[in-house]
Amino acid sequence: MTGERYAVLFKAFTTDEFVKRRLAHVVAAAPSGDVYLMIDETQQHGGSIDFDRIIRYEEGDLVRIGFPHISQGALFWYNADYPLYYFRHLRPEYDTIVTVEYDAVPNVDIDDLVRRFRAENLDLVGRTITDKTAENYWWTSTMLRFYGMDQVRPYQICATIMSARAVDHLAATRKRHAAAGVTHAGHWPIGETFVGTELAVAGFRMGELSDFGKLTRYDWWPPIHERELPRCIDEVFVHPVLSGRRYVKSLFKSSFRSGMIVCAKLIASAVTRASGRSASA
Repeated sequence: MTGERYAVLFKAFTTDEFVKRRLAHVVAAAPSGDVYLMIDETQQHGGSIDFDRIIRYEEGDLVRIGFPHISQGALFWYNADYPLYYFRHLRPEYDTIVTVEYDAVPNVDIDDLVRRFRAENLDLVGRTITDKTAENYWWTSTMLRFYGMDQVRPYQICATIMSARAVDHLAATRKRHAAAGVTHAGHWPIGETFVGTELAVAGFRMGELSDFGKLTRYDWWPPIHERELPRCIDEVFVHPVLSGRRYVKSLFKSSFRSGMIVCAKLIASAVTRASGRSASA
């Protein structure tokens, strides 16, 4: 399917009220896109939702179409690229695929991003992790069976735009790597950095989300509470955005001390804003 239409994959594992709000936001941001809710049901049924395009899948579906079950933990956490290949298997007609994790929030018109992506003949837009080098990146060791240290490109794919040809190349490379006899996750490239590294090595045309605007609230940690989104409106994408128990759990995931530091900063920020309102009253 070429031309105006493109696919948007909204990836989630449940359909609670938070996910429904975030899905509605993505639908509004992509008026010319065909938005698909992709629900990972490996652990449990994702729940019911009134939505036209739903793809329910689990780990066994990827194994059945030829991808190895290799991971350190959950398959789709370690191989975050796998859902792209399953979507291409089901719906091969799209030439451009946008992926948005349930906790990634766009503040831009995705139609505009896709138009520029196509006009510049790009194959991937994501985020290269610039505050880590291959030498100090946590997952570099998983890459070295197939890539040199100087080729490893730490990468983040919580929100991406990809060409169909890039997705197909990645899928074929995954199967070629599997044919080399890899069975242990320690020698199996972690999905996010595999995407950025392999496409760079193969000479695909790559851009950065930061090329499209401000990108300073987009990382793995600390989390941003959903209530903070109005203060992040000038960001192209925001990640990770959470609420409720997920927010609290993520906040203290790094350590209790780190979580308390973030809490203290949030309280100080709230006090400052309240003082400012009182002074102007």
